Amino acid sequence: MVEKGISEQIEFFHLNKVSSSMVIKVDFDLTMSILTHNLLRLFAMDLPGYSHISDYSLYKKFLAMTGNVQIEADQVTIKIKKKRNLPLLLTTMQKFKKMRLRFFENKTFSVIGDSTT
Repeated sequence: MVEKGISEQIEFFHLNKVSSSMVIKVDFDLTMSILTHNLLRLFAMDLPGYSHISDYSLYKKFLAMTGNVQIEADQVTIKIKKKRNLPLLLTTMQKFKKMRLRFFENKTFSVIGDSTT
């Protein structure tokens, strides 16, 4: 049962899907796959009605988006292009609106919808 659970978690994130020419140690592959799965689960828990969605569906609906990153003297803004689930994503990201990025010269971080498609 443990092996089956791990297999289901890494199905979408298996690093060999990205580049089959890379030789990756199994420990690293497994660790990164489970870490990514758990981060997506945490993200899904913040989205009302999407806590039980599969990793692949979550990726397609919320993460596979295009946009622009605008870096200014005191702020980093991510402008996400229009998509069906954008309003829910923007609502969820409101709690990070004025978060300071210590690793990025203490700039504030915000996510907004772009006015273009």
